[in-house]
Amino acid sequence: MSYFVIDEEHMKEPMKKTRDHRAERNPHFGHVMQPASRDAIASKQRLRYDLMRSALEQSKNSVSEERVKEIIIETVQDYLSQNAVQTNNNRPKIPL
Repeated sequence: MSYFVIDEEHMKEPMKKTRDHRAERNPHFGHVMQPASRDAIASKQRLRYDLMRSALEQSKNSVSEERVKEIIIETVQDYLSQNAVQTNNNRPKIPL
């Protein structure tokens, strides 16, 4: 069996006080928001949700994988036509 030993230094330290904020002791107990504050919070929340809805709508109308492939092929062809030296053996073997 182990016993707890309290040395003299711990006995000299004062007990740490804790705050009790339950129910009526809470400083905000019974606090009622002003209508102007409530309206301001509600309008900001509406703006936040509208922004989320618009982002979701844009993601639904996003570009498909096939269109991305077409854009990449067009970009590579444009780059090669403008920057590559034109010879008969200059065709890259890049599978697209």
